[in-house]
Amino acid sequence: MRFAIAAALVFCGHSTLASAQEGETRACTFGELSVEAQKRYQSRYKRRVKNDGQAFADAWLFDQVCLTAEERKAKNRKPLLDKDGKPCTKTRLEMRVTPGYDGAMSMTPITVCAN
Repeated sequence: MRFAIAAALVFCGHSTLASAQEGETRACTFGELSVEAQKRYQSRYKRRVKNDGQAFADAWLFDQVCLTAEERKAKNRKPLLDKDGKPCTKTRLEMRVTPGYDGAMSMTPITVCAN
């Protein structure tokens, strides 16, 4: 399915989007955004350029606009480590007590190593 979408995008002239579907890195700059997106992100982008520099602002823009929800979730996901600092091979869910906003306690499932 992805290949068909990528082929259709290449055929229509959207090679940047097609290369993104194939897993290649894609360029995403403020100037390439639509007018609506530029209006939405302009003040925050310019503030980051002024305070933190162009490279940081471009990285922030890429994270906010150019990544899909799945890519953003995968980027933010940290590997679960065991006591020795190695990645877990087996995991299990443990129910742990967590406080609520109103003071009531509730049980929340937490993933832990089962090594």
